[in-house]
Amino acid sequence: MNQDAIALKELRQLARKMNVAGLQELEWRSGRVSIRLRFPERSLLPSLPSAEATPVTDSPTLTPVCAPMPGHIVLCHPSHGEAYVQPGQRVKQHDLLALVKVGPFYLPLRSPAAGTLVAIQVEPLERVEYGSEIMMLALSSETETSL
Repeated sequence: MNQDAIALKELRQLARKMNVAGLQELEWRSGRVSIRLRFPERSLLPSLPSAEATPVTDSPTLTPVCAPMPGHIVLCHPSHGEAYVQPGQRVKQHDLLALVKVGPFYLPLRSPAAGTLVAIQVEPLERVEYGSEIMMLALSSETETSL
């Protein structure tokens, strides 16, 4: 595969962030590659539910857990392979959720609040950029009232 090629998954992630930010057009050129992403005005967009959104009734507050810096996400302990967390697991504030491998260093990714892990949105050892959503956390009611 060409080293200069941009993965479709990365383009989709960029388009999601762009749409959420309200940007209507983005153009990127590098050498022989040119990419232009366009969204119609929000008033023209159909109000269809997102394929990635999960319908929730009486939903708790969902909080994304984002990458603190670019690196590779390590979801299991490097030496014995045990997963740090699983979807559906309750976590406390500052619990270890994963590691971000940056070169030879492993940096902890900790829970920002107490709650239940709803989803893990990355694959093991997937490369992420700063601010990429890694997990979704449903805050517990104690956390919501204290915020």
